[in-house]
Amino acid sequence: MNLIGALMADQNGQAGESGATGASGNDRYDVHPEQPLKQYDSSPALAYAASEKRNPSRQLFALVCDPKQPPRHDMISSTRRINQKGLLRIVDWCVVNWSLEGRRCPVLIYDRPRGNRVIANIGDPIETVSEEAVSRNFIQPVTAALRELYNQGITHRAIRPTNLFYDSVSATQANVMLGECLASPTGINQPAVYETIESAMAPPNGRGPGSIADDLYSFGVTILAMLTGRSPCSEMTDDEVIDAKLAQGSYGALIAGHRLSLTMMEVVRGLLMDDVEERWTLEDLDFWIAGRRLSPKQQAMPAKASRAFSFEDRELLTGRDVARAFEKRWDAAIEPVRGGALDTWLRRSLGDEEAIEAVNSAKAAVSVTGTETDDRLLARIIIALDPEGPVRFKSFSASIDGIGGQIAAGYTDENIRKDFAEALRANLIAFSCEMLGGSASDKMRYIPQYDKMKPFLESTDIGQGIERVVYELNPNLPCQSPLLETEYVYDMSEMLHAYERMAQSNPDGMGALVDRHVAAFVATRMKGGLTAELRDLENRFDPAAVAIANVRILGHVQEQAGAVKVPNLCAVAVKMLEPAVERFHSRQQRDTVKHRLQQISKDGRLADILRLVDNSQYLENDRTSYRNAVREFLRSILEMQQMAFEKSHRTQLSRAIGAEIGAFISLILSLIAVVIMGVFWMVS
Repeated sequence: MNLIGALMADQNGQAGESGATGASGNDRYDVHPEQPLKQYDSSPALAYAASEKRNPSRQLFALVCDPKQPPRHDMISSTRRINQKGLLRIVDWCVVNWSLEGRRCPVLIYDRPRGNRVIANIGDPIETVSEEAVSRNFIQPVTAALRELYNQGITHRAIRPTNLFYDSVSATQANVMLGECLASPTGINQPAVYETIESAMAPPNGRGPGSIADDLYSFGVTILAMLTGRSPCSEMTDDEVIDAKLAQGSYGALIAGHRLSLTMMEVVRGLLMDDVEERWTLEDLDFWIAGRRLSPKQQAMPAKASRAFSFEDRELLTGRDVARAFEKRWDAAIEPVRGGALDTWLRRSLGDEEAIEAVNSAKAAVSVTGTETDDRLLARIIIALDPEGPVRFKSFSASIDGIGGQIAAGYTDENIRKDFAEALRANLIAFSCEMLGGSASDKMRYIPQYDKMKPFLESTDIGQGIERVVYELNPNLPCQSPLLETEYVYDMSEMLHAYERMAQSNPDGMGALVDRHVAAFVATRMKGGLTAELRDLENRFDPAAVAIANVRILGHVQEQAGAVKVPNLCAVAVKMLEPAVERFHSRQQRDTVKHRLQQISKDGRLADILRLVDNSQYLENDRTSYRNAVREFLRSILEMQQMAFEKSHRTQLSRAIGAEIGAFISLILSLIAVVIMGVFWMVS
């Protein structure tokens, strides 16, 4: 299948790079749906054979991504600059008409690795090699790749044995490279064992991009798997893995009786430190690779209580354990908080002054709304007991940098939507950063971003609401409008092309062009405001105003998209604007406008149509002429009515007029008689 109309990614993930053009068909790659390559699948993306037209011998494969879980296309251009043997190389990306799905889908093009995947399933055994080979063929090339990613401001967030490939057919001699990391949102496919404790606690969609420290932790677990020949804790559930890490620390839980050499123990222990401040950095890895040995680090375990806290048939020994239990049994958790059982346990059994102070701060804090509820109090208590964990409020849970991803995945769920709004109103993000203290410096930047979402959530106007929040927090998310269900609209240019395709398929009209999702998507990405247009979209009394607002919004999209002509969309817009044309009172003017619209719509510029239909001078001249015509018409009607009255009442009018004339003559004669008598009297 040809990548007709492919839009190649530039630095901002936009169209135009790599030599592929738009609908001209001058595309560079073919994707072959009849040739699936399941060995390269990266759930939820599916792999198919691909070829480059200019170089058919080049070994490529394509990942056709799930439009509902969009790729990280804003990172593609930066990742393409990386050419490291420790990272699968991305070649390009585009959006194609994918016949197997009956819609347009994003596609990533990769160089095909020469060897196989290390393992296909997380529970499969891994072919073991010597520690020297692991260091030389895996740790060294992957460290170099991670450094390049870090320099580009990119996290991988998909480091695990099932996402590793050999670069040759011989596993014992081959370098091992990281697989792709762009085909889906960050962290959604990672098993809990390969995530830090804090990240594993969050739902997969709510883990966020994380930092290089998260990648290094995953790298450490993967090194352990390569050394031992199997994935750690593969027989355990995610909750069991988290519990084990909390109880024993990550290193203790994952090593599980395996014996490592002192050299390998050093690197694995350093990368698996649960305290991010103590975890090894890229510089530490470079020192280790160079042969310099670092002082061994011991895992610092959280304080344990002398007596367990009993809650819902569970015996809990740490603050984090209590926080997790409260989250899972939310409705039952407020009783020990309000009843004082938690305070008593903290003082008498745990004896952790920082935890006691944090819980007191949680009780003293009140949201800016001034409205305090048990749910808000409990949410703050959970943060106080586990400040490194995700932000949690009833059904909503996410890392601070993963809130956007979680709400994008769950905004259609009324409970998640409601609980997310409550979490924002309760200022839980700011409180979480306060509890983290100095370690929250990289998360503080999210506070103003989330504060900006509050007025959007409080408004039900079109272009606001939860839809606006979803697009503001997820720049990679394509427009979710049902109007564009079969499209993949990720920017203004693609939106315009999508409407042009739909208009070509529906020349008789398409109904409304802008719904809540389109309005929110455009408002998020528009450089200017859309206040007037969004207000007119909700006008229930003037269909002309609604039609003009629909077309004007897409006109703004066209202006921002650049030189994209849309003659079919213009033809549909002309039909939609018929109520606006009917505002002209002059039949001649209406006919002239309609004729002119048919001509200029062929040029494909919506602004030209609007200049003609919504021209204030034309409309004012038409209104002036109409008012003059109405006055002239009324005058003519009155004259005609007068003539008709006179004709039908001629006899009565004659008598009346005769009486009036007779009276007038009598008056004159009387006056003459009086004058004569006066003169005669004076003469006498």
